[in-house]
Amino acid sequence: MSAICLNGVRKGFGDGSRYRRVIDDFSLDVATGESVALCGPSGSGKSTMLNLMAGLLPVDAGTLTLRHEGRSHDLSRLGESERTALRRRAVGYVFQFFNLVPTLTVIENVALPLALNKFGSRLPEAQRRLEALGLGDRLDAYPETLSGGEQQRVAIARALAHAPAILLADEPTGNLDARHSEQVANALFAEARRLGSALVVATHSAAVAERADRIVELAH
Repeated sequence: MSAICLNGVRKGFGDGSRYRRVIDDFSLDVATGESVALCGPSGSGKSTMLNLMAGLLPVDAGTLTLRHEGRSHDLSRLGESERTALRRRAVGYVFQFFNLVPTLTVIENVALPLALNKFGSRLPEAQRRLEALGLGDRLDAYPETLSGGEQQRVAIARALAHAPAILLADEPTGNLDARHSEQVANALFAEARRLGSALVVATHSAAVAERADRIVELAH
C-alpha cells in the first residue's frame, strides 16, 4: 500500500521576471515501510521534493497524496494550515543541520512534536525513542554539549517521536564525518524499518543511498 504518491508533480520558483522550473512532471510511489534514496547533483530538486512531500511547499501542478490512518490526503487540494496539521501528525523530518532547540534538553526536544500533537505520556515516549538510539544517558543534556552524530540521532528520535507514516531526511549525514555518518545512517534506516515508516532520503552519499530499497535519480 502506498504511503506517499506523486503523480505529474511540477514545482518552480519566480526568478525576477522568469519562472524557473525545478521539478517537472515527476511521479513516484513509495510503499508503506519502503525506503527510497533521492540522488542527483546540487540543484536537481532533492530538497524541494522533500519539502513538497512534507507539505512545506504547495505543488504547482499534479497531485501529491499522503496516506495516514487509513485515509488518503491530497496535499495539492489542501491549504497551508491543513498541510501543517497533516504534517504534524503524519510526517517526520530530519534536517541536515539538526534544527534542535538550543534552550531545550535532549528529552524536551524529542517530546516537542508529541506536545504539538497533544499526545499523552510525552516524556516516557521520548525517552523510549532516545534509548532505542543509544542516547538514554543524554536525556538531560543540552544540544551544544553533544557531538554532531549525537545531535543528529536526537533529531531522528524527534522526527520519529510521533511514529509518523512518512519519514523524510534531507542530507542527514552531510554535516558529519565518516564514523558519525555510519552511526546516523544505521540509526535512521533501522528505526524507520522498526516503525514501518516509509523513508525518503535526499543524499549525495553513495553509502547512504545503497542502504535504501530503491534509488531514484533526479536530473539537473
